[in-house]
Amino acid sequence: MLKRWFSRRGHFQGTLEGRVFPLTSGHTLLESALNAGVSLPYNCQVGSCKSCLCRVTSGKVRSLVDLSYLLSQEEIAAGHVLACQCLPESDVTLAAASTPWTSAQITQAVALSSTVWRVTLLAEQALPFLPGQYVQVGLEKDKDIRSFSVSWPSRGREIVLDITRREEGRLSPLLCDERGAGRKVWLSDCRGQFGQQDDGNGPLLAIASGSGLGTTLGLVRAALARHPHREVMLIHAVRRRQDTFDLPELQRLRQHYPGFHFLHALSREREVQELELAGRITCWLDDWRALYPRRTAVAEWRVVICGNPALAQACRQRLLAGGVMSHLLEMDCFSPPVGAKNSHNNKEPVC
Repeated sequence: MLKRWFSRRGHFQGTLEGRVFPLTSGHTLLESALNAGVSLPYNCQVGSCKSCLCRVTSGKVRSLVDLSYLLSQEEIAAGHVLACQCLPESDVTLAAASTPWTSAQITQAVALSSTVWRVTLLAEQALPFLPGQYVQVGLEKDKDIRSFSVSWPSRGREIVLDITRREEGRLSPLLCDERGAGRKVWLSDCRGQFGQQDDGNGPLLAIASGSGLGTTLGLVRAALARHPHREVMLIHAVRRRQDTFDLPELQRLRQHYPGFHFLHALSREREVQELELAGRITCWLDDWRALYPRRTAVAEWRVVICGNPALAQACRQRLLAGGVMSHLLEMDCFSPPVGAKNSHNNKEPVC
């Protein structure tokens, strides 16, 4: 509604690196580009990650957000905009923001569950990263780029990604292939701010769905390393018991840190075992504090949510309604490509 309110009627055209595409009325530059098959890097689609940063070399656009909070004055003066947060007001020519690329090779791809794979990449040089950040991956530089969160086993030159394999996807079937060892890919530098607001004060609730466990577990490990006695509860939402993974690491953390507790929310299991919840995780969030085995002295919990966009949004709404303070809640949604369709048996978006 907001995009359509600010947009003007009319049909314009965009140009990116010599390729011309229609700019649809009421659609952002990113939406128009991706709907036309023009590749633009992106991740969050809400303006926070800056993956879709590009430069307007000619034409006029209207930003839906105050860029001074997101970009430097130098970037704004040079004509940089966020493609996911601006609407065209004329024909527009864009230049992609320069991205430093590092070559890497796939060393291993292992299935963690029926849909999630752990892909290990050996980069030509070490890529510094913080837990919660993501990396852009492509078979070629600046072409058909996808963003994937960095998983907890990563270290040095070894970048580990937990990826949901989508048969309809362009990239995931090639990465999630046990025969793909030796395949060359290109990696951007690691970026993103997810989880970086955590100051260590108060208990931490971490919710992950599907492949989101890898990066969420990285945040939890870092939080416990800084504050070993902190109260931390991690809930991993999957469909069935067979879809769980990283159990040895979860058990290790539980034994090593007295304040750590974890649960699995199994949406398609009726009978559950110890440390399991039956049904969708949202059904348990009305009284989620009762799931933690100890009484906490601090009322305000910090929350991080990572994974499927629809589930993450539903969890966010339940938690805010239950009293979680909005400034203490961070969310990282694995956004689908614009216009992507879901398969009949898979409610998660195609990546």
